[in-house]
Amino acid sequence: MLRSYGEYRRYERTGIRVPIAVNAPQTGSAPVFSAQTTDISEGGLGLKRTAEMTIRPGSTIDLEIDGLQGRRVQAKVVHVGAEHIGLRLPGAEKLTTGDIEKIISRAPPWEQFKVKMRRSLWRTSRRAGMLTLNTVLRPAVKAAVRPDFLFAVYGNAKDVSTYYTPAMAAVLPEILIGGYIRNQNHRGMLVASHFLESELSEDSDKVTAYLKRLREDFPKVKNIALVGRLPNFAMKAGIPIEAPFVDGSMGTRYMIWDIAKQMIEMPEYQQENTITVLGGAGRIGNLVCEDLLRVFPEVVAFDPRYEVDEEVRFEKGLVLRTSNRAALGRSKLFIGLTHHGDVIRELGSFMEPGSLIADDTHPCISLEVRQELADKGIRTLKIILSHEAFRMWPRMPAWNNRDIPGCLVEALVLLDAEPEAAKDFNRFMFTARKIGFRGRIIPPPDD
Repeated sequence: MLRSYGEYRRYERTGIRVPIAVNAPQTGSAPVFSAQTTDISEGGLGLKRTAEMTIRPGSTIDLEIDGLQGRRVQAKVVHVGAEHIGLRLPGAEKLTTGDIEKIISRAPPWEQFKVKMRRSLWRTSRRAGMLTLNTVLRPAVKAAVRPDFLFAVYGNAKDVSTYYTPAMAAVLPEILIGGYIRNQNHRGMLVASHFLESELSEDSDKVTAYLKRLREDFPKVKNIALVGRLPNFAMKAGIPIEAPFVDGSMGTRYMIWDIAKQMIEMPEYQQENTITVLGGAGRIGNLVCEDLLRVFPEVVAFDPRYEVDEEVRFEKGLVLRTSNRAALGRSKLFIGLTHHGDVIRELGSFMEPGSLIADDTHPCISLEVRQELADKGIRTLKIILSHEAFRMWPRMPAWNNRDIPGCLVEALVLLDAEPEAAKDFNRFMFTARKIGFRGRIIPPPDD
């Protein structure tokens, strides 16, 4: 899609062109007319504009799409150009992967062929790029970038299959270069292991091999930020998190603290005195709960690992540690820190309508689960950090290339600060804000 359709560029672009019936705008007497799509994604559509289309930006229209069995979809007009109209599908109106496939299956054979070729070309190009970068170009890229820091990540089977096949894995190096990162004057790389998240979780020898190889392949980097659960895997393997490795906890804590302040400033939540941390018993969760007492007088640390309820009083307030789902009704504000976003699905029935979940899970809450929560009146937004000088190419799945994962921020801050900044939260907060890092709470970017 064109850049002007930024409202839904985060979704996979099919490029499918099919006829569509439009009832627009919703004035009660507007005529029904036919249009042609220029593209369809899970989050939006592009329409070819004709002379009869007098649609204004910001208006809402009804669509009838062939393949969806007469179902009407509401869309918001976000762009009106001379030749194209851009539409966004809000909330529960978003199309599912199944919806997209039904639409494609009803399209003319030539359109189906184009979609198949587009997908094949994109997948092949991405895999060819990964192969070339990590074989022929690898020495030159490492010499040219000379990274100050690394962002060490892992993936699941779906992530990995996007970038390389089992046959390719046989010729690829153990540590894969997956992207280039720049923040102000500092340059870094996103790197990954062949090992999946599930393998690292179950086999400490593979964790040891991954971290050992990182140091061998990049002996001169100053900081290596460990993504998500990787610090936990390292500690389980008996590997101390010491230079150049950075566990990222300070960055995550700073990000959530900054977001919590923004949540309580939202008009509908200004009367809230309690916030709940889903996953509050974890390595970072415990510290996050204490940090949030700077913003709220009461914090509920919800986690199935708590066997009994416990009220812990601190100088600034009270933390309730509990696994009782009934406690989820004490607040309308939630921080998602669970090991996987979709485990929150089963908690939605215990949350009050009008609740807001700020999601910092990896993998994050899926579109399907977000829609189920939305049906219960529960909103989900994504937590990220940003800096005006930060860029990542290519972007990570489900991330914008300007968004910074919290677990990377500590490594970036320490490039411009003394090591002691990572030992005191007050000092880290001051330093991070001074450098220019800010928390943001945004609509979830889906792939």
